[in-house]
Amino acid sequence: MASDVPLIAGSNLVIARRVARQFVGDEAFDAAVASLTPEERAAYLDSSVLSWVPVALIDAAMEKIARAGRVTAEELVIHVTRVSQEEMLHTIYRILMRVTTDEALIGRTNTFYSKVYDTGRLTSEFPAPGRANVTLHEWPGITPLQLVGLGAGIEATLRCAGRKEARVHGKRTPDGAIYACTWRK
Repeated sequence: MASDVPLIAGSNLVIARRVARQFVGDEAFDAAVASLTPEERAAYLDSSVLSWVPVALIDAAMEKIARAGRVTAEELVIHVTRVSQEEMLHTIYRILMRVTTDEALIGRTNTFYSKVYDTGRLTSEFPAPGRANVTLHEWPGITPLQLVGLGAGIEATLRCAGRKEARVHGKRTPDGAIYACTWRK
């Protein structure tokens, strides 16, 4: 489904909208969405589980929602990503979480990733038990908010799979990003 413009699945956005509203409150959420252009507002609010929405539009909406909610955009994105990912992993993608080994779990990161984004791909390597490096390829222009959000999503996946003290630190690379992941069982 790759396009010239990076897109995010509407199934993700449907949940993220609800979580963002709950986090900042109805008044702040409604004020932020009202500040979008009519075209942006329609694309943001009318997306369905079958839609694909431009990353730039979602980032712009998240920045406005954060500002209206008096939080940083990064704080909002981390919260929304974690809660949304946890919900999706416990409902829609529950079958994919039926794994036991670290390798199988991290190996499925690209499967989870491709259900959210149409741009880039993930690979994983395991330098030691309880550690993985997850690399985003083919998205050199990943936005700062998506860079943070992807890391939060990987961390939420590890936690949902029962990995304790999961921590993920991302860093931009010329081709995309690399995420250093640590946890204990």
